[in-house]
Amino acid sequence: MWRRGGYAKNVRYRVGFWPSLPPVEQGKKRIWIQAVSVGEVSSISKILDSLLNHPSIEVVLSGTTSTGLVQIEERFGNRVLAHGPFPLDWWPFSSMAWRRIQPDMIITVDSELWPEHFHQASLRGTPSLVINARLSDRTYRRISSSTFAQTLLLPRGLQIFTTSEKQRDRWVDIGVSGDFVQVVGNLKIDAAQPNEESLPNPSELRTEFGFTQDSMILAGISTWPGEEQLLLQSLLEIRNQGVDARLLLIPRHAERRKQLEDLLKKEGLPYHLRSHSHKAPQGTWVYLADTTGELTRLIVPSDIAFLGKTLPPNQGGQNPIEPVAIGLPLVMGPNYQNFSQTCENLIAHNAIRLGKSEAEVKKELIGLSVSEELRDTLSKQALHWIDSQSSPAKITLEKIGGILQLSLP
Repeated sequence: MWRRGGYAKNVRYRVGFWPSLPPVEQGKKRIWIQAVSVGEVSSISKILDSLLNHPSIEVVLSGTTSTGLVQIEERFGNRVLAHGPFPLDWWPFSSMAWRRIQPDMIITVDSELWPEHFHQASLRGTPSLVINARLSDRTYRRISSSTFAQTLLLPRGLQIFTTSEKQRDRWVDIGVSGDFVQVVGNLKIDAAQPNEESLPNPSELRTEFGFTQDSMILAGISTWPGEEQLLLQSLLEIRNQGVDARLLLIPRHAERRKQLEDLLKKEGLPYHLRSHSHKAPQGTWVYLADTTGELTRLIVPSDIAFLGKTLPPNQGGQNPIEPVAIGLPLVMGPNYQNFSQTCENLIAHNAIRLGKSEAEVKKELIGLSVSEELRDTLSKQALHWIDSQSSPAKITLEKIGGILQLSLP
């Protein structure tokens, strides 16, 4: 909160002082959806559009991070009944917000487990859902080892809509009844599939980055410490192959800009920071996108990409679906624990390249950079994998409609 700022706005909401909403009209249902940050808001965008277009549904949308709240306001602020910061999960704050919002259903996204929020729902007999539900290795170990945690976090009747059979087994193993856990697929697959009309012009972005139209663009997606050095080394080695390579660097945490600028100064490469100006001078080699919430549009002109948080000592990985959904040839390191099911599926379908060490990652990046044929093949495999997936958003909406006894979408 201190690093990123922006938490002072509507701070009263965080202690329960939401606006007192009017009673729900007869024949309508009010759904309170909590999505922590930018990623969660993006993943449920299709679901939100369908709910907001339904004449019998009202939506209250809350978030936690400052960046997530900005996205909520920009994309849905004028369409939802109310929106603002999620109240602190403690009885005085949660109960006050509940009295003011009066929802008929609550939904949280991904791995959000709020004990007091769920308790308030239980007291009122309000259906509680976790959609796109996912337990990381770390969270799964922690909850499965503590009966107290299971009792606190998993109230009776909590319904789980999860992403895979592996995830279903985890939820059942930590104590959720199998009757209340359903596999619907990963919502981020639907959310990531681009609307061609909404995509930015790749040529204009190349100019904005200070790159030429013929440059080969290597993108570093949601990178973590240590990975930027590898990408800079790869950039130089690719250029030594006679390729006019440029680097689009998108760190996972924009507040690392000073550290990364110091690294770029040390390397002596022509660079530009997006936070200074969106438009870089021509001749830029490294464009540092030190902003938040723009990844999807910024990677559009890229030719190849590296997926961050996958090289040791970093662990867990970042979500590969957004780059794969636009057919961007993607290389990653060996640590992808948080998205193991998705990544293993992509590897099995030859839709992503895996390097088991820094040397192997660099070799993959260089190989793709000098071969348009390899890039085209990997791109086609990625798009084929996306096409082979069902529509998790549609399935989720059907199940929400079944609980509310409404026809959705």
